[in-house]
Amino acid sequence: MSTQKLDITQQAEQIIQAASSQDLDYDFGGAHSPERTAWIVLLCAFALFCTMTLTAAFGVWHYLFRSTVPISAMLHVSKGTVGITGADLRETVERNREDLTNTATSVSTDSLSQATIQFRDDAGAEGEATKLLAAVTLQGNTFVTFNHAIRPRFDWSRDPQRVQFSRLSGQLDVIVTGVDSLPFVMDIYSDDLNTDKGVHVQSKSNGRYRLSVSEDEIRLLNLAGEVSAFFGDDPNLRNPVAPGNELVIRIGNRSVRTLDDTTNLLLTGDFSLQSASIGQMYAPGEPLNWNCSRLPGQSPPGSFSVIDFDGRVGVNLQRYNNAASHGEISCIHEFEGEGLDVRTLDSLSVLATFSLNFQSLSLCGKAGSECPLMLHIMYTMENPPLNSRSDWFRGFYYEEQASGTHKKICASCLQEHVDTNPTVWHTFDSGNLLNLIAEDRRPAFINAIRFYASGHQFDTVVSEMMLLAVDSSIAAASGQ
Repeated sequence: MSTQKLDITQQAEQIIQAASSQDLDYDFGGAHSPERTAWIVLLCAFALFCTMTLTAAFGVWHYLFRSTVPISAMLHVSKGTVGITGADLRETVERNREDLTNTATSVSTDSLSQATIQFRDDAGAEGEATKLLAAVTLQGNTFVTFNHAIRPRFDWSRDPQRVQFSRLSGQLDVIVTGVDSLPFVMDIYSDDLNTDKGVHVQSKSNGRYRLSVSEDEIRLLNLAGEVSAFFGDDPNLRNPVAPGNELVIRIGNRSVRTLDDTTNLLLTGDFSLQSASIGQMYAPGEPLNWNCSRLPGQSPPGSFSVIDFDGRVGVNLQRYNNAASHGEISCIHEFEGEGLDVRTLDSLSVLATFSLNFQSLSLCGKAGSECPLMLHIMYTMENPPLNSRSDWFRGFYYEEQASGTHKKICASCLQEHVDTNPTVWHTFDSGNLLNLIAEDRRPAFINAIRFYASGHQFDTVVSEMMLLAVDSSIAAASGQ
């Protein structure tokens, strides 16, 4: 028995020694050898070096060519009050102006308000005036979310300047004026960015267009420039809209049709898209094909000129020098012959953009005819009485009064004048004048259109004057 125990003990010792010998060989020839450990450390260090080098190189490349900085976006309230909802979902009421951040901000107007978001490029040399890149005007009863406005950090980047809106309901008037060396893209989505529903509208050049979005219909009227629209889930099928055409999109049945029945009868009234020097082509200080003048013998005389004001080219009607008597400065565009034949039109409307910078009289004077801006259409009636000529007037003011001696409407006016905020761009749409004017005084021929400033002292800039005509017989003749 003792001999068997000895044999078992010796076998156990041999097994332990063999195991120890194997462990020792593993330690010195396996994973824990100094040579192998050194190689692992070296390879890890090399991989880390490559990763850091590539990351640093990509970071420098991204900073130089892909990084962006915000474009200044300032909301100006043209009239009434505007609702603003930020990232905290709290709605505030704004009556003047608001610096929008690059976080999603929703802006809404009611039926009596209007606001304009101006985008400016602050990348110019120090001390230079910032250039207006684009402006988006929210008409009444409009809601839209401003997502961001960005530009490349450096001009050598090939990335475009981008302005983006979403969730549009209502009507926007858009003007793009500052596109030059850097590419530009403005995106407006009718739906949320996180869905592929709705319609995407995109512009890439200087131009002027109007976008209207209702529950199931989108209308895109191109007045100048290049703009296109496409469904969010089919970005490859784009629908370009030529100047003077209107795109009508039905979201429900995904129908798209183009109308060419809208015409701007004033081809030289869009001063914002012209150069300030264009006035010199016609007469010193005058806009092309517009005849500007003062009342004979008025003192002080006042002045008219084509200027670059607040980033837009416009016609400046100005009178100061402590004037205390009636004065008037006007610009008129007359149509040749018996005038423009408007008897077949379905709609005729005036579209004007202006800034009232100063007025010394309250409202529009005691007779309601001395506004810092008045619009005037002279026309021949379709069913003429003894005197076949008639007129349409509409005025604009900002200065209220303490007493009730001054008026908001003139004797020849069909509607009260429009109250706006001072030194803010306002875009006015008259609506269909053919529905506004009584049928027995309906225009047959437009003889002339005029804009003028009236009163004692005033300072007004007009950057846009359009006379939009819609004739459905054009579309019917073309089979649309």
